[in-house]
Amino acid sequence: MNNQLLIFATLTLVLTSSYFIYFLEPETFTSPFEGLWWTMTTVATVGYGDVSPTTVKGKIFAMFLYIVGIGLMTIFIGKVIDFFSIRKRLKEEGRLKITTENHIILINWTKKAEITLNELLATFNKIHIVIIDESINKIPVVHERVEFVRGNPANIEVLQQANLLKCKSVMIFSPDGLMTASQADGHTLLIASTLEGLGRQNNQNIYTICEVSNSNHIHAFKHVDVEEFITANDTAAHLAARSIMFNGSSEIIRQLTSHEGYDLYCITKKQEWTTFEDASKALSSKGAMLISNGNDLSIINHLEKIIPDNANLFIICNDETYFNIMSSN
Repeated sequence: MNNQLLIFATLTLVLTSSYFIYFLEPETFTSPFEGLWWTMTTVATVGYGDVSPTTVKGKIFAMFLYIVGIGLMTIFIGKVIDFFSIRKRLKEEGRLKITTENHIILINWTKKAEITLNELLATFNKIHIVIIDESINKIPVVHERVEFVRGNPANIEVLQQANLLKCKSVMIFSPDGLMTASQADGHTLLIASTLEGLGRQNNQNIYTICEVSNSNHIHAFKHVDVEEFITANDTAAHLAARSIMFNGSSEIIRQLTSHEGYDLYCITKKQEWTTFEDASKALSSKGAMLISNGNDLSIINHLEKIIPDNANLFIICNDETYFNIMSSN
């Protein structure tokens, strides 16, 4: 029995039985709803007994309903359970279309991707994350705010399945394995060019962040309009050098890139702020430090400048201060 026929047969039986028992015994079943209540408790085998047929005709019909109704309802409930079981399996295997919007997409499941995912879940309690990877068979992290798409991330159909055009941003991780830096960056560049091309076809900018194995390849990523680059190897080397020269600097960076201690946050301009100096003073009074507008750190030398309406102001503060600032908007 197909699903449409089963639903139709079940609804027909329940509604018809509700009115028929009301027609047979109007004194016992004072309304069609009373008939519906009795029918549902009967076919669901609950059997409260608060209302039941008293005439021979009513009891004969009840026996018919026991045989036909209980069997049909059992099949219906089984189908419902099967539906959710199959949907759960398809979701774990990354075969369902993502309907979430304003989500984060992480491409290529690596150790760094796992750390990033855990940090996002710990820091932002409303953000949803979609993982795209073709090397794993099931969702790597079971979480209510994590979804999975299995497939080649350079495939347009896979990107559309992940609802790319409705996402907030995309992070492409350099694949693990025995690839050379050139091979890894070539793989990342192919994915970046595909998703950026899909964005241009739909007149939409896809904010893309790429992990680049060799900083000499950054110019290639700029040609496909990638917004940000993370050069993990170079960053680690530079941080090591500064930690040697300026002891304790690595702990500062660690705090700013984790959810522990003081963190880096982004806020928008408030109406009462005209210049960067206005913003800096107001934020300082609340326990936050203004450090940049986007990636422009030079604002500290030009506090008299007017804040653009579309400014992205980066601040350093703790969680409590950030939420206080956001709640006062």
